[in-house]
Amino acid sequence: MHTSRTLPLLGLLCLAPLPALAQTAADSPVTLQCGGIGSDESSAMLAESKQQSLTLLYVSSDGHYMSDVQTRIESVKGEHVAEQNCGPIGQVNVAAPGRYKLKASFGDQKQEKTLTLKPRGGQRLVLRWKAE
Repeated sequence: MHTSRTLPLLGLLCLAPLPALAQTAADSPVTLQCGGIGSDESSAMLAESKQQSLTLLYVSSDGHYMSDVQTRIESVKGEHVAEQNCGPIGQVNVAAPGRYKLKASFGDQKQEKTLTLKPRGGQRLVLRWKAE
């Protein structure tokens, strides 16, 4: 049985910060930044969402934000990859417009999506997961 770390949607708890960047090179073609634990950090990340290619929100079916969701973003050819455990918010930036694959898993639950992204595209996607 996999135990989840869930946080209430309203008023996130302040916990130890998650790793900030999957890739830190400014010229990396695909980056994934994860965080959003604590109301200050989540508010700041959501305020920046229009400047990101894609903002991901990880939410359980019982209404809580989630963390520790294995997330992978790659170009459709699999050439450029960013990946890490993410949540409750993830922000993706791409250097060039195009199609990208999103693969996310939590326990035995998996989600895959193909997305068309562009730099500073301001897209938002909510990934919903069954509460365990």
